[in-house]
Amino acid sequence: MPETVRPAFADRLRPLLSYGIPFPAAAAHHVADTFKASKVYIICSGSLARNTDALDRLTAALEPEKVVGRRIGMQSHTLWSEVLEIVHDARRAEADLLLTLGAGSLTDGAKVVALVCLISSL
Repeated sequence: MPETVRPAFADRLRPLLSYGIPFPAAAAHHVADTFKASKVYIICSGSLARNTDALDRLTAALEPEKVVGRRIGMQSHTLWSEVLEIVHDARRAEADLLLTLGAGSLTDGAKVVALVCLISSL
């Protein structure tokens, strides 16, 4: 089955939904072709990192040299201390893209990290 990509909302171009191909392949394609990123910082669920090979498969698909940093796990409810640690790590690595592997507080945290990075670069 080929990949299907479409806007998540009818009235906006972003965010996009992608389905039909494995996540590592979709991520690698969009990192390179949609976002033109070369320095990816991955924020990965602790349980996925401990209990699966999903992070290894994602890293291999992205090409390991593009992965400039990793954060494994975040506590529930998106602690500011963790957000600021990730902001510091991502800046130090000069990341040009945050990529999450997991959901829930992890995704919420990544959104706050992106917002803090954007605001503090103005």
